[in-house]
Amino acid sequence: METLVNCDITVDIESIDSVSGGNQEYEVHFTTTDNVKYKLVFDCVWEFRCAIENAYIDRATQFKHREIQKSSVLLVENSEYIKYFAKQVSGTRPIDAVKNYIIFDSVDTIIEVLTIKEPILIKI
Repeated sequence: METLVNCDITVDIESIDSVSGGNQEYEVHFTTTDNVKYKLVFDCVWEFRCAIENAYIDRATQFKHREIQKSSVLLVENSEYIKYFAKQVSGTRPIDAVKNYIIFDSVDTIIEVLTIKEPILIKI
């Protein structure tokens, strides 16, 4: 079962303002509930998807929750997304170090990232 756990980044996102990137590097710009602006930088992104919350209803109800602190940036353990990715790459990429991050805001946006590097949080 997929389980949500905390990562090293703990923030409460009010709204995801923009997403940009390509060629394995993405930035997620957002505003926190206390009106502070940040960007979350992902490098070595192997897969990226963004959807409205309604597209995640079934999946979101099936997550097991083990978060210790409230946060809008979480890791997905036992990720079905990573399993899907492993099947798609047919052994052409090593998946041992791939992590599945999920980022969401209080409005309606969900972002999932498969990456082999830890994201960097920058206050702007």
